[in-house]
Amino acid sequence: MAADDPKEQAKPTGDAVHPKQSKERRKPGPDVGKLYMEKQAEEQTPMVFVTLDGSLQTTVVEPGKFRHTLLLDGEPTVVDKLALQYHYKQVDAGAVAEKIGVDESVQAKGEAMPATYRERHNLPNRDLWYARKERLAVRFTLRSGIVFAGMVEWFTDYEVKLDIGIRREGGGAAVILHRHAVLRLELPEDVEANPSSDEASA
Repeated sequence: MAADDPKEQAKPTGDAVHPKQSKERRKPGPDVGKLYMEKQAEEQTPMVFVTLDGSLQTTVVEPGKFRHTLLLDGEPTVVDKLALQYHYKQVDAGAVAEKIGVDESVQAKGEAMPATYRERHNLPNRDLWYARKERLAVRFTLRSGIVFAGMVEWFTDYEVKLDIGIRREGGGAAVILHRHAVLRLELPEDVEANPSSDEASA
């Protein structure tokens, strides 16, 4: 892990104005990502965290801005968030398996995860605001080639919560995408909302 100052890593970058968005600057709201993770830690929600090397079935001991402490093999273990692609509640595992897709062309390139937050892909905030406000079905392609489609529920500087549909047991299913792991975001005018059945992969 590079010894960059997190404050330096987290400096905002400029966003291109979406044609359907105004230039009005929005006031920062509550840190919904932090509140979400604190709730999962408090309730000891069974979670799945996915890295490039596999998945971690765990609970959150202590959430953090740049790293989480997770319970792995019965021991609290610090995990750097730059190693994470996405995570979700274990109760949503079935829905995630049904909704996940793969872009084989991206997967073949083997895009590396960024070593610092400064190197992360600049995912335009205005596109996210627009998609959230209009409740648009959008598609995210991760650096690993993993594809998720759904509606943006909320986002922060570091995560995007994506509603991916209804789980079989009832209730909405969601994944939390780590913004540094995202290669691109496609809006409805760019691409159909859902991956084709040929792309689906468990």
